[in-house]
Amino acid sequence: MNDITPKQIYNRLSKVYDRSYKEPIHKIEDEFVYKYLVENSFTDGKILDIGSGTGVLLNHIGIKTDKYVGLDISERMIEISTEKFPNHKFIRGTMSNIPFDDESFDCILSLFGSYSYSLNHLRTVQEIKRVLKPNGKFLIMAYGTKYQKRESYILNHFKINSPAKFFKGKELKNLYQDFGYVKIFGMTWLSELVSKHFSYTLAKNYHFLETKFIGSIIPDKFYFQIITGQKNAKTLLH
Repeated sequence: MNDITPKQIYNRLSKVYDRSYKEPIHKIEDEFVYKYLVENSFTDGKILDIGSGTGVLLNHIGIKTDKYVGLDISERMIEISTEKFPNHKFIRGTMSNIPFDDESFDCILSLFGSYSYSLNHLRTVQEIKRVLKPNGKFLIMAYGTKYQKRESYILNHFKINSPAKFFKGKELKNLYQDFGYVKIFGMTWLSELVSKHFSYTLAKNYHFLETKFIGSIIPDKFYFQIITGQKNAKTLLH
């Protein structure tokens, strides 16, 4: 498939998405990410979940209905997430034109590569800055360059040419340079191979050590680039 948009792709894949990531490494990634979010206060306050998909974040973390909004470009994803979590709010829209007022959220999340599908990455950063409250936090997971050839990448599995942007750490960090306390680290490298040949517990422990001690040194070796930061109270919107 050529020249297919993210919206078209995820409308088509919405029904199989939740069951497409069932390998041990995916469970390990889930455990790491959701634990990291809670332990580092990324689930405090009002949250905007950009690229919310089928509501995966809510599968793992209980967030009150008045503290969560999911945003996704795919109507089918919105339908599924609304069926799963009928009391939570899900809005169809683009991350480069977020349909909310200035300074509406305490935290913005974009998990497991959703940011890579933005139609305008710089504009998305500006929108994140606009809708974050002063001192609000963000955590963005982008695809690293290595992810393009990942065997378990859902688009590779279905032989779909990806419209995503695959980032090097430096270029991702440059996009978010106007925020404070910016940190970037990689997640999942050799741990995927380890998970195929060793026990779940061993692979999980190795994944943690790999991420903690190597991820911030050579993030470009990893499948995911995770960037975090904070909107300074004195940061101008434009």
